[in-house]
Amino acid sequence: MDNNNWAGKDARRFKRIAMATVAVGSVALMTACSGPQSSTSVGVEEAAGHIEVAIGYNNNSSWDPLNTGSAFAMSAQNHIYEGLWDSSPVDRTPFAALASALPEDTSALEWTVDLREGAAFSDGEPVTADDVVFSVNRVLNPDKPVITSAFFNSWLDSAEKIDEDSVKLTLKYGFPYALDRFSILKIMPAHVFEGQADEFYADPANAVGSGPFQISGTEPTSFTAFETNESYNGPLAPKVSSMQWNVSVDAAARTSLLTSGVSGVPISDNIPQDAIDTLKGAGLTVEAADSMNMLGLAFNTAKAPFDNKEVRQALRMAIDAQKLIDVSIAGQGTPASSFLQESSPYYTKAATQFSYNPEKAKKMLADAGVTDLKLTLLSTNISWTAAAVNAIKQDWDAVGVDTTLDVVETATFNSRVAAGDAADVLTFSGNPNQFGTDADLNVRWFYSTTNTFMLWNKWAETPEYGALNELLTDAEQADSAEVTDAKMNDALDVIAEEAVIYPVMHMKLFTAWDPKKVEGLKALNIPGVYMMDAKLVD
Repeated sequence: MDNNNWAGKDARRFKRIAMATVAVGSVALMTACSGPQSSTSVGVEEAAGHIEVAIGYNNNSSWDPLNTGSAFAMSAQNHIYEGLWDSSPVDRTPFAALASALPEDTSALEWTVDLREGAAFSDGEPVTADDVVFSVNRVLNPDKPVITSAFFNSWLDSAEKIDEDSVKLTLKYGFPYALDRFSILKIMPAHVFEGQADEFYADPANAVGSGPFQISGTEPTSFTAFETNESYNGPLAPKVSSMQWNVSVDAAARTSLLTSGVSGVPISDNIPQDAIDTLKGAGLTVEAADSMNMLGLAFNTAKAPFDNKEVRQALRMAIDAQKLIDVSIAGQGTPASSFLQESSPYYTKAATQFSYNPEKAKKMLADAGVTDLKLTLLSTNISWTAAAVNAIKQDWDAVGVDTTLDVVETATFNSRVAAGDAADVLTFSGNPNQFGTDADLNVRWFYSTTNTFMLWNKWAETPEYGALNELLTDAEQADSAEVTDAKMNDALDVIAEEAVIYPVMHMKLFTAWDPKKVEGLKALNIPGVYMMDAKLVD
Protein backbone atom coordinates (compact mmCIF):
# COMPACT_ATOMS: atom_id res chain seq x y z
CA MET A 1 0.00 0.00 0.00
CA ASP A 2 1.27 3.51 -0.82
CA ASN A 3 1.18 5.34 2.52
CA ASN A 4 2.09 8.61 0.81
CA ASN A 5 -1.16 8.35 -1.14
CA TRP A 6 -3.15 8.25 2.11
CA ALA A 7 -1.15 11.12 3.59
CA GLY A 8 -1.84 13.21 0.51
CA LYS A 9 -5.54 12.57 0.81
CA ASP A 10 -5.48 13.74 4.44
CA ALA A 11 -3.68 16.93 3.45
CA ARG A 12 -6.23 17.71 0.74
CA ARG A 13 -9.07 16.95 3.16
CA PHE A 14 -7.82 19.39 5.78
CA LYS A 15 -7.23 22.06 3.13
CA ARG A 16 -10.97 22.65 2.99
CA ILE A 17 -11.88 21.60 6.56
CA ALA A 18 -14.09 24.65 6.96
CA MET A 19 -16.53 23.05 4.53
CA ALA A 20 -17.52 20.58 7.25
CA THR A 21 -19.27 23.24 9.31
CA VAL A 22 -21.46 24.57 6.52
CA ALA A 23 -25.11 23.96 7.35
CA VAL A 24 -27.39 22.22 4.88
CA GLY A 25 -29.34 24.91 3.09
CA SER A 26 -33.08 24.94 2.60
CA VAL A 27 -32.83 25.36 -1.14
CA ALA A 28 -35.89 24.10 -2.98
CA LEU A 29 -35.50 22.18 -6.21
CA MET A 30 -36.77 24.05 -9.23
CA THR A 31 -39.63 22.98 -11.51
CA ALA A 32 -40.04 19.20 -11.55
CA CYS A 33 -37.84 18.72 -8.48
CA SER A 34 -39.45 21.00 -5.94
CA GLY A 35 -40.20 18.69 -3.06
CA PRO A 36 -39.39 17.81 0.53
CA GLN A 37 -36.00 18.89 1.80
CA SER A 38 -33.21 16.59 2.85
CA SER A 39 -32.82 16.47 6.58
CA THR A 40 -30.01 18.42 8.19
CA SER A 41 -27.15 16.30 9.51
CA VAL A 42 -25.86 16.70 13.02
CA GLY A 43 -22.47 16.33 11.35
CA VAL A 44 -19.72 13.92 12.30
CA GLU A 45 -18.70 15.64 15.52
CA GLU A 46 -20.87 13.38 17.71
CA ALA A 47 -19.50 10.17 16.23
CA ALA A 48 -17.29 8.34 18.71
CA GLY A 49 -15.62 4.98 19.07
CA HIS A 50 -14.32 2.24 16.80
CA ILE A 51 -16.07 -0.93 15.61
CA GLU A 52 -14.56 -4.02 13.98
CA VAL A 53 -16.61 -6.03 11.47
CA ALA A 54 -16.08 -9.40 9.80
CA ILE A 55 -17.12 -9.50 6.13
CA GLY A 56 -17.52 -12.84 4.37
CA TYR A 57 -16.33 -11.54 1.00
CA ASN A 58 -13.00 -10.42 -0.39
CA ASN A 59 -12.03 -6.77 -0.83
CA ASN A 60 -9.68 -7.17 -3.79
CA SER A 61 -12.09 -6.72 -6.72
CA SER A 62 -12.83 -3.38 -8.37
CA TRP A 63 -13.75 -0.41 -6.14
CA ASP A 64 -15.04 1.69 -9.03
CA PRO A 65 -18.51 2.67 -7.72
CA LEU A 66 -19.98 2.72 -11.23
CA ASN A 67 -18.28 -0.42 -12.47
CA THR A 68 -18.23 -3.12 -9.82
CA GLY A 69 -20.31 -6.01 -8.59
CA SER A 70 -18.04 -6.71 -5.60
CA ALA A 71 -20.14 -7.42 -2.51
CA PHE A 72 -17.50 -5.95 -0.21
CA ALA A 73 -16.91 -2.80 -2.28
CA MET A 74 -20.59 -2.09 -2.93
CA SER A 75 -21.46 -2.37 0.75
CA ALA A 76 -18.58 -0.07 1.63
CA GLN A 77 -19.59 2.45 -1.03
CA ASN A 78 -22.95 2.95 0.68
CA HIS A 79 -20.84 4.67 3.35
CA ILE A 80 -18.33 6.46 1.08
CA TYR A 81 -20.17 7.79 -1.98
CA GLU A 82 -23.51 9.51 -2.52
CA GLY A 83 -25.97 9.66 -5.38
CA LEU A 84 -28.21 12.60 -6.05
CA TRP A 85 -30.82 10.48 -4.31
CA ASP A 86 -30.00 7.47 -2.17
CA SER A 87 -32.03 4.80 -0.43
CA SER A 88 -31.53 2.97 2.83
CA PRO A 89 -30.21 -0.58 2.29
CA VAL A 90 -32.42 -1.64 5.20
CA ASP A 91 -35.85 -0.68 3.82
CA ARG A 92 -35.07 0.94 0.42
CA THR A 93 -36.71 4.21 1.41
CA PRO A 94 -35.40 6.95 -0.92
CA PHE A 95 -34.02 10.21 0.45
CA ALA A 96 -32.31 13.29 -0.94
CA ALA A 97 -28.54 12.92 -0.71
CA LEU A 98 -26.50 15.26 -2.93
CA ALA A 99 -29.72 16.69 -4.34
CA SER A 100 -31.32 19.17 -1.97
CA ALA A 101 -34.75 17.54 -2.22
CA LEU A 102 -36.66 14.56 -3.56
CA PRO A 103 -38.26 15.04 -7.00
CA GLU A 104 -41.90 16.05 -6.94
CA ASP A 105 -42.85 14.55 -10.31
CA THR A 106 -40.86 11.48 -11.33
CA SER A 107 -42.86 11.15 -14.56
CA ALA A 108 -41.49 14.44 -15.91
CA LEU A 109 -38.99 14.25 -18.76
CA GLU A 110 -36.83 17.08 -17.41
CA TRP A 111 -35.64 17.28 -13.81
CA THR A 112 -33.81 20.39 -12.64
CA VAL A 113 -31.72 19.52 -9.60
CA ASP A 114 -30.05 21.83 -7.09
CA LEU A 115 -27.14 20.33 -5.20
CA ARG A 116 -26.97 20.27 -1.41
CA GLU A 117 -25.40 23.47 -0.16
CA GLY A 118 -21.85 23.01 1.10
CA ALA A 119 -21.51 19.41 -0.11
CA ALA A 120 -17.85 18.41 -0.39
CA PHE A 121 -15.75 15.39 -1.19
CA SER A 122 -13.46 13.83 1.39
CA ASP A 123 -10.46 15.70 -0.09
CA GLY A 124 -12.24 18.96 0.79
CA GLU A 125 -13.13 19.97 -2.76
CA PRO A 126 -16.77 21.06 -3.32
CA VAL A 127 -19.24 18.87 -5.19
CA THR A 128 -20.27 20.71 -8.34
CA ALA A 129 -22.48 20.28 -11.37
CA ASP A 130 -19.37 19.25 -13.31
CA ASP A 131 -19.01 16.18 -11.07
CA VAL A 132 -22.62 15.18 -11.70
CA VAL A 133 -22.26 15.58 -15.47
CA PHE A 134 -18.97 13.66 -15.41
CA SER A 135 -20.53 10.75 -13.50
CA VAL A 136 -23.68 10.58 -15.63
CA ASN A 137 -21.63 10.73 -18.81
CA ARG A 138 -19.53 7.78 -17.63
CA VAL A 139 -22.70 5.73 -17.25
CA LEU A 140 -24.14 6.84 -20.60
CA ASN A 141 -20.93 6.57 -22.65
CA PRO A 142 -21.72 4.03 -25.43
CA ASP A 143 -18.05 3.67 -26.36
CA LYS A 144 -16.99 2.49 -22.91
CA PRO A 145 -19.98 1.20 -20.93
CA VAL A 146 -19.68 0.37 -17.26
CA ILE A 147 -21.68 -2.18 -15.28
CA THR A 148 -24.29 0.39 -14.25
CA SER A 149 -24.80 1.50 -17.87
CA ALA A 150 -27.35 -1.28 -18.32
CA PHE A 151 -29.57 0.30 -15.68
CA PHE A 152 -29.67 3.79 -17.24
CA ASN A 153 -28.87 3.94 -20.95
CA SER A 154 -32.31 2.88 -22.14
CA TRP A 155 -34.22 5.70 -20.37
CA LEU A 156 -31.79 8.42 -19.21
CA ASP A 157 -30.76 10.76 -22.03
CA SER A 158 -28.36 13.33 -20.58
CA ALA A 159 -27.16 15.55 -17.75
CA GLU A 160 -26.51 19.23 -18.49
CA LYS A 161 -24.82 21.80 -16.28
CA ILE A 162 -26.98 24.86 -15.54
CA ASP A 163 -24.56 26.53 -13.14
CA GLU A 164 -22.03 25.38 -10.55
CA ASP A 165 -24.73 24.01 -8.26
CA SER A 166 -27.55 22.99 -10.63
CA VAL A 167 -28.03 20.29 -13.23
CA LYS A 168 -30.78 19.43 -15.72
CA LEU A 169 -31.48 15.72 -16.19
CA THR A 170 -33.33 14.74 -19.37
CA LEU A 171 -35.18 11.41 -19.66
CA LYS A 172 -36.03 9.67 -22.94
CA TYR A 173 -39.40 8.65 -21.52
CA GLY A 174 -41.14 8.46 -18.18
CA PHE A 175 -39.54 5.62 -16.25
CA PRO A 176 -41.30 4.39 -13.09
CA TYR A 177 -38.13 3.24 -11.34
CA ALA A 178 -36.03 6.34 -12.06
CA LEU A 179 -35.79 7.66 -8.50
CA ASP A 180 -34.74 4.29 -7.11
CA ARG A 181 -32.16 3.81 -9.87
CA PHE A 182 -30.35 7.04 -9.06
CA SER A 183 -29.19 5.55 -5.76
CA ILE A 184 -26.65 3.45 -7.69
CA LEU A 185 -25.38 6.35 -9.82
CA LYS A 186 -22.75 7.51 -7.36
CA ILE A 187 -21.28 10.95 -7.96
CA MET A 188 -17.51 10.84 -8.43
CA PRO A 189 -15.15 13.84 -8.37
CA ALA A 190 -14.10 14.77 -11.90
CA HIS A 191 -10.92 16.42 -10.60
CA VAL A 192 -9.76 13.04 -9.26
CA PHE A 193 -10.96 10.56 -11.87
CA GLU A 194 -11.28 12.28 -15.23
CA GLY A 195 -8.80 10.87 -17.74
CA GLN A 196 -7.54 8.13 -15.43
CA ALA A 197 -6.92 4.52 -16.42
CA ASP A 198 -9.29 1.71 -15.41
CA GLU A 199 -6.79 0.53 -12.79
CA PHE A 200 -6.95 3.92 -11.07
CA TYR A 201 -10.74 3.73 -10.78
CA ALA A 202 -10.56 0.21 -9.37
CA ASP A 203 -7.99 0.96 -6.67
CA PRO A 204 -9.55 1.63 -3.23
CA ALA A 205 -6.61 3.91 -2.39
CA ASN A 206 -8.10 6.38 -4.89
CA ALA A 207 -11.66 6.36 -3.52
CA VAL A 208 -12.87 9.91 -2.91
CA GLY A 209 -16.56 10.36 -2.17
CA SER A 210 -18.87 12.84 -0.46
CA GLY A 211 -20.42 10.33 1.96
CA PRO A 212 -20.07 10.13 5.74
CA PHE A 213 -16.99 7.88 5.72
CA GLN A 214 -13.71 7.71 3.82
CA ILE A 215 -11.16 4.93 3.46
CA SER A 216 -8.17 5.34 5.78
CA GLY A 217 -6.30 2.18 4.82
CA THR A 218 -6.68 -1.14 3.03
CA GLU A 219 -4.82 -4.38 2.40
CA PRO A 220 -6.07 -6.78 -0.31
CA THR A 221 -7.71 -9.94 1.08
CA SER A 222 -7.14 -8.64 4.63
CA PHE A 223 -9.05 -5.50 5.66
CA THR A 224 -10.36 -2.06 4.75
CA ALA A 225 -10.40 0.67 7.40
CA PHE A 226 -12.68 3.72 7.48
CA GLU A 227 -12.85 7.02 9.32
CA THR A 228 -15.47 9.73 9.25
CA ASN A 229 -15.30 12.24 6.41
CA GLU A 230 -14.75 15.60 8.08
CA SER A 231 -16.20 17.37 5.03
CA TYR A 232 -19.54 15.55 5.15
CA ASN A 233 -22.61 17.71 5.86
CA GLY A 234 -25.39 15.48 4.55
CA PRO A 235 -28.52 13.93 6.05
CA LEU A 236 -26.90 10.87 7.65
CA ALA A 237 -25.29 10.88 11.08
CA PRO A 238 -22.59 8.27 11.76
CA LYS A 239 -22.47 7.07 15.36
CA VAL A 240 -18.85 5.84 15.31
CA SER A 241 -15.74 7.71 14.23
CA SER A 242 -13.89 4.75 12.73
CA MET A 243 -14.40 1.14 11.72
CA GLN A 244 -12.45 -1.71 10.18
CA TRP A 245 -13.96 -4.36 7.94
CA ASN A 246 -11.92 -7.55 8.13
CA VAL A 247 -12.00 -10.03 5.25
CA SER A 248 -13.11 -13.40 6.59
CA VAL A 249 -14.07 -15.63 3.68
CA ASP A 250 -13.84 -18.82 5.75
CA ALA A 251 -17.14 -19.48 7.51
CA ALA A 252 -15.59 -21.20 10.54
CA ALA A 253 -13.24 -18.26 11.02
CA ARG A 254 -16.14 -15.80 11.07
CA THR A 255 -17.93 -17.86 13.71
CA SER A 256 -14.77 -18.05 15.79
CA LEU A 257 -14.25 -14.30 15.61
CA LEU A 258 -17.69 -13.73 17.09
CA THR A 259 -17.47 -16.34 19.84
CA SER A 260 -13.82 -16.23 20.91
CA GLY A 261 -14.30 -13.36 23.34
CA VAL A 262 -10.88 -11.95 22.49
CA SER A 263 -11.08 -10.98 18.81
CA GLY A 264 -12.73 -7.60 19.33
CA VAL A 265 -15.04 -8.33 16.37
CA PRO A 266 -18.70 -8.10 17.48
CA ILE A 267 -20.37 -8.03 14.02
CA SER A 268 -20.37 -10.31 10.98
CA ASP A 269 -22.38 -10.65 7.80
CA ASN A 270 -22.72 -13.83 5.69
CA ILE A 271 -23.35 -16.02 8.71
CA PRO A 272 -23.20 -19.74 7.81
CA GLN A 273 -26.54 -21.35 8.46
CA ASP A 274 -25.07 -24.23 10.42
CA ALA A 275 -23.56 -21.77 12.90
CA ILE A 276 -26.80 -20.02 13.84
CA ASP A 277 -27.56 -22.16 16.91
CA THR A 278 -23.98 -21.90 18.14
CA LEU A 279 -24.02 -18.13 17.89
CA LYS A 280 -27.40 -17.78 19.56
CA GLY A 281 -26.23 -20.08 22.32
CA ALA A 282 -23.29 -17.75 22.90
CA GLY A 283 -25.67 -14.83 23.41
CA LEU A 284 -25.38 -13.22 20.01
CA THR A 285 -28.27 -11.80 18.02
CA VAL A 286 -28.71 -13.57 14.65
CA GLU A 287 -31.16 -11.94 12.26
CA ALA A 288 -32.31 -13.14 8.81
CA ALA A 289 -33.53 -11.31 5.74
CA ASP A 290 -35.23 -12.95 2.74
CA SER A 291 -33.06 -12.39 -0.28
CA MET A 292 -32.63 -12.82 -4.01
CA ASN A 293 -29.11 -14.06 -3.21
CA MET A 294 -28.75 -17.08 -5.43
CA LEU A 295 -26.59 -19.95 -6.38
CA GLY A 296 -26.85 -19.75 -10.15
CA LEU A 297 -25.68 -21.52 -13.27
CA ALA A 298 -24.43 -19.73 -16.37
CA PHE A 299 -23.84 -21.81 -19.51
CA ASN A 300 -21.26 -21.09 -22.17
CA THR A 301 -23.65 -20.84 -25.11
CA ALA A 302 -20.73 -20.09 -27.43
CA LYS A 303 -19.89 -23.81 -27.20
CA ALA A 304 -21.87 -26.86 -28.24
CA PRO A 305 -23.86 -28.55 -26.83
CA PHE A 306 -24.56 -25.75 -24.34
CA ASP A 307 -26.06 -23.61 -27.11
CA ASN A 308 -28.99 -26.07 -27.05
CA LYS A 309 -31.63 -25.09 -24.50
CA GLU A 310 -32.77 -28.71 -24.13
CA VAL A 311 -29.27 -29.60 -22.91
CA ARG A 312 -29.27 -26.67 -20.49
CA GLN A 313 -32.71 -27.68 -19.22
CA ALA A 314 -31.61 -31.30 -18.79
CA LEU A 315 -28.54 -30.36 -16.78
CA ARG A 316 -30.66 -28.08 -14.63
CA MET A 317 -33.25 -30.85 -14.07
CA ALA A 318 -30.51 -33.27 -13.03
CA ILE A 319 -29.73 -31.18 -9.92
CA ASP A 320 -31.47 -32.04 -6.66
CA ALA A 321 -31.88 -28.45 -5.50
CA GLN A 322 -33.31 -29.34 -2.10
CA LYS A 323 -30.39 -31.67 -1.35
CA LEU A 324 -28.01 -28.93 -2.44
CA ILE A 325 -29.73 -26.48 -0.07
CA ASP A 326 -29.58 -28.97 2.79
CA VAL A 327 -25.89 -29.78 2.44
CA SER A 328 -24.59 -26.30 1.61
CA ILE A 329 -26.72 -23.87 3.66
CA ALA A 330 -28.40 -26.09 6.28
CA GLY A 331 -31.78 -25.90 4.59
CA GLN A 332 -32.04 -22.10 4.78
CA GLY A 333 -33.09 -21.56 1.18
CA THR A 334 -35.71 -22.28 -1.46
CA PRO A 335 -35.38 -24.10 -4.81
CA ALA A 336 -35.80 -21.50 -7.54
CA SER A 337 -39.28 -21.47 -9.05
CA SER A 338 -38.62 -18.21 -10.91
CA PHE A 339 -35.69 -15.97 -11.68
CA LEU A 340 -36.92 -13.79 -8.77
CA GLN A 341 -37.19 -15.00 -5.19
CA GLU A 342 -40.65 -15.73 -3.80
CA SER A 343 -40.49 -12.74 -1.41
CA SER A 344 -40.02 -10.29 -4.30
CA PRO A 345 -43.03 -8.03 -4.89
CA TYR A 346 -42.62 -8.85 -8.59
CA TYR A 347 -42.55 -12.65 -8.21
CA THR A 348 -44.70 -15.01 -10.30
CA LYS A 349 -44.05 -18.72 -10.70
CA ALA A 350 -42.33 -19.41 -14.01
CA ALA A 351 -44.04 -21.49 -16.68
CA THR A 352 -40.93 -23.72 -16.91
CA GLN A 353 -39.96 -25.56 -13.73
CA PHE A 354 -36.87 -27.65 -13.02
CA SER A 355 -38.07 -30.18 -10.48
CA TYR A 356 -35.47 -32.85 -9.81
CA ASN A 357 -35.90 -35.64 -12.36
CA PRO A 358 -32.66 -37.44 -13.28
CA GLU A 359 -34.36 -39.98 -15.54
CA LYS A 360 -36.00 -37.27 -17.60
CA ALA A 361 -32.69 -35.39 -17.69
CA LYS A 362 -30.91 -38.45 -19.15
CA LYS A 363 -33.64 -38.86 -21.76
CA MET A 364 -33.48 -35.17 -22.74
CA LEU A 365 -29.70 -35.42 -23.20
CA ALA A 366 -30.12 -38.57 -25.33
CA ASP A 367 -32.87 -36.95 -27.39
CA ALA A 368 -30.53 -34.02 -28.02
CA GLY A 369 -27.92 -36.45 -29.32
CA VAL A 370 -25.56 -35.81 -26.40
CA THR A 371 -23.58 -38.81 -25.13
CA ASP A 372 -20.39 -39.10 -23.07
CA LEU A 373 -20.61 -35.43 -22.16
CA LYS A 374 -17.60 -33.99 -20.34
CA LEU A 375 -17.71 -30.48 -18.87
CA THR A 376 -15.76 -28.14 -16.62
CA LEU A 377 -17.64 -26.27 -13.91
CA LEU A 378 -15.92 -23.05 -12.75
CA SER A 379 -16.89 -21.69 -9.33
CA THR A 380 -15.87 -19.24 -6.63
CA ASN A 381 -14.59 -20.39 -3.25
CA ILE A 382 -17.14 -18.55 -1.08
CA SER A 383 -17.64 -20.61 2.07
CA TRP A 384 -20.83 -22.49 1.21
CA THR A 385 -20.26 -22.93 -2.52
CA ALA A 386 -17.72 -25.73 -2.10
CA ALA A 387 -20.43 -28.04 -0.73
CA ALA A 388 -22.88 -26.82 -3.37
CA VAL A 389 -20.66 -27.51 -6.37
CA ASN A 390 -19.77 -30.93 -5.03
CA ALA A 391 -23.49 -31.71 -4.83
CA ILE A 392 -23.92 -30.57 -8.43
CA LYS A 393 -20.99 -32.72 -9.55
CA GLN A 394 -22.49 -35.77 -7.84
CA ASP A 395 -25.85 -35.20 -9.55
CA TRP A 396 -24.34 -34.63 -12.99
CA ASP A 397 -22.00 -37.59 -12.67
CA ALA A 398 -25.08 -39.69 -11.74
CA VAL A 399 -26.69 -38.96 -15.13
CA GLY A 400 -23.51 -39.80 -17.04
CA VAL A 401 -21.95 -36.33 -17.28
CA ASP A 402 -18.21 -36.37 -16.49
CA THR A 403 -17.85 -33.20 -14.41
CA THR A 404 -14.56 -31.49 -13.52
CA LEU A 405 -14.68 -28.84 -10.78
CA ASP A 406 -12.49 -25.74 -10.96
CA VAL A 407 -12.95 -23.81 -7.69
CA VAL A 408 -10.98 -20.57 -7.39
CA GLU A 409 -10.75 -17.40 -5.34
CA THR A 410 -13.32 -14.73 -6.26
CA ALA A 411 -10.93 -12.23 -7.88
CA THR A 412 -9.42 -15.04 -9.98
CA PHE A 413 -12.91 -16.17 -11.00
CA ASN A 414 -13.85 -12.63 -12.07
CA SER A 415 -10.67 -12.06 -14.06
CA ARG A 416 -10.88 -15.44 -15.80
CA VAL A 417 -14.49 -14.94 -16.83
CA ALA A 418 -13.71 -11.42 -18.07
CA ALA A 419 -10.87 -12.90 -20.13
CA GLY A 420 -13.21 -15.44 -21.78
CA ASP A 421 -12.30 -18.55 -19.81
CA ALA A 422 -12.93 -21.82 -21.63
CA ALA A 423 -15.14 -23.25 -18.84
CA ASP A 424 -18.38 -24.85 -19.98
CA VAL A 425 -20.52 -23.79 -17.02
CA LEU A 426 -20.15 -21.24 -14.24
CA THR A 427 -21.59 -21.68 -10.77
CA PHE A 428 -21.83 -18.34 -9.01
CA SER A 429 -23.44 -16.55 -6.12
CA GLY A 430 -25.12 -13.28 -6.95
CA ASN A 431 -27.60 -10.80 -5.61
CA PRO A 432 -28.63 -7.92 -7.89
CA ASN A 433 -30.68 -6.55 -5.00
CA GLN A 434 -27.39 -4.78 -4.21
CA PHE A 435 -28.47 -2.41 -6.99
CA GLY A 436 -32.23 -2.35 -6.38
CA THR A 437 -35.37 -4.43 -6.11
CA ASP A 438 -37.41 -3.75 -9.26
CA ALA A 439 -37.79 -6.68 -11.66
CA ASP A 440 -36.33 -4.86 -14.64
CA LEU A 441 -33.10 -4.08 -12.78
CA ASN A 442 -32.74 -7.59 -11.38
CA VAL A 443 -33.09 -9.07 -14.85
CA ARG A 444 -30.80 -6.58 -16.58
CA TRP A 445 -28.07 -7.09 -14.01
CA PHE A 446 -27.54 -10.50 -15.62
CA TYR A 447 -29.22 -10.11 -19.01
CA SER A 448 -27.53 -7.07 -20.50
CA THR A 449 -24.79 -6.76 -23.10
CA THR A 450 -22.43 -5.26 -20.50
CA ASN A 451 -22.75 -8.13 -18.03
CA THR A 452 -19.58 -10.19 -17.70
CA PHE A 453 -21.41 -13.50 -18.10
CA MET A 454 -23.12 -12.31 -21.29
CA LEU A 455 -19.81 -11.14 -22.73
CA TRP A 456 -18.34 -14.52 -21.79
CA ASN A 457 -21.05 -16.78 -23.25
CA LYS A 458 -21.95 -14.67 -26.33
CA TRP A 459 -25.67 -15.25 -25.81
CA ALA A 460 -26.29 -11.54 -26.43
CA GLU A 461 -25.48 -12.21 -30.10
CA THR A 462 -28.38 -14.66 -30.54
CA PRO A 463 -31.91 -14.03 -31.87
CA GLU A 464 -33.27 -15.45 -28.61
CA TYR A 465 -31.62 -12.67 -26.64
CA GLY A 466 -32.91 -10.12 -29.13
CA ALA A 467 -36.47 -11.30 -28.49
CA LEU A 468 -35.96 -11.14 -24.71
CA ASN A 469 -34.50 -7.65 -24.89
CA GLU A 470 -37.47 -6.49 -26.96
CA LEU A 471 -39.83 -7.80 -24.27
CA LEU A 472 -37.88 -6.00 -21.55
CA THR A 473 -37.88 -2.76 -23.53
CA ASP A 474 -41.63 -2.99 -24.13
CA ALA A 475 -42.17 -3.59 -20.42
CA GLU A 476 -40.22 -0.57 -19.24
CA GLN A 477 -41.83 1.74 -21.81
CA ALA A 478 -45.41 0.57 -21.23
CA ASP A 479 -48.16 3.09 -20.53
CA SER A 480 -49.53 1.32 -17.48
CA ALA A 481 -48.31 -0.77 -14.56
CA GLU A 482 -50.57 -3.61 -15.67
CA VAL A 483 -48.92 -3.81 -19.10
CA THR A 484 -45.46 -3.49 -17.54
CA ASP A 485 -46.18 -6.38 -15.17
CA ALA A 486 -47.64 -8.59 -17.91
CA LYS A 487 -44.70 -8.08 -20.26
CA MET A 488 -42.21 -8.57 -17.45
CA ASN A 489 -43.88 -11.86 -16.54
CA ASP A 490 -43.52 -12.92 -20.17
CA ALA A 491 -39.83 -12.03 -20.01
CA LEU A 492 -39.36 -14.02 -16.82
CA ASP A 493 -40.94 -17.05 -18.50
CA VAL A 494 -38.51 -16.71 -21.42
CA ILE A 495 -35.57 -16.52 -19.00
CA ALA A 496 -36.71 -19.72 -17.26
CA GLU A 497 -37.24 -21.58 -20.53
CA GLU A 498 -33.87 -20.57 -21.98
CA ALA A 499 -32.01 -21.37 -18.70
CA VAL A 500 -28.90 -19.51 -19.82
CA ILE A 501 -28.23 -17.67 -16.55
CA TYR A 502 -30.62 -18.95 -13.93
CA PRO A 503 -30.74 -19.65 -10.17
CA VAL A 504 -30.68 -23.11 -8.65
CA MET A 505 -31.86 -21.69 -5.35
CA HIS A 506 -32.41 -18.48 -3.38
CA MET A 507 -31.16 -18.17 0.16
CA LYS A 508 -31.73 -16.12 3.28
CA LEU A 509 -28.93 -13.84 4.44
CA PHE A 510 -27.97 -13.79 8.12
CA THR A 511 -26.17 -11.12 10.12
CA ALA A 512 -24.96 -11.61 13.69
CA TRP A 513 -23.79 -9.22 16.39
CA ASP A 514 -23.07 -9.10 20.10
CA PRO A 515 -25.87 -7.00 21.65
CA LYS A 516 -23.72 -6.42 24.74
CA LYS A 517 -21.21 -4.52 22.61
CA VAL A 518 -23.08 -2.91 19.68
CA GLU A 519 -26.61 -1.80 18.83
CA GLY A 520 -28.50 -0.18 15.97
CA LEU A 521 -27.95 -2.99 13.44
CA LYS A 522 -30.39 -4.65 11.05
CA ALA A 523 -29.93 -7.68 8.80
CA LEU A 524 -29.81 -6.82 5.10
CA ASN A 525 -31.13 -8.77 2.11
CA ILE A 526 -27.87 -7.90 0.35
CA PRO A 527 -24.27 -8.83 1.23
CA GLY A 528 -22.39 -6.66 3.69
CA VAL A 529 -23.49 -4.41 6.52
CA TYR A 530 -24.97 -0.94 6.94
CA MET A 531 -23.26 0.87 9.80
CA MET A 532 -24.93 4.27 9.81
CA ASP A 533 -27.04 3.47 12.89
CA ALA A 534 -24.51 1.17 14.59
CA LYS A 535 -22.95 2.35 17.83
CA LEU A 536 -21.12 1.00 20.82
CA VAL A 537 -23.19 0.02 23.83
CA ASP A 538 -22.41 2.29 26.78
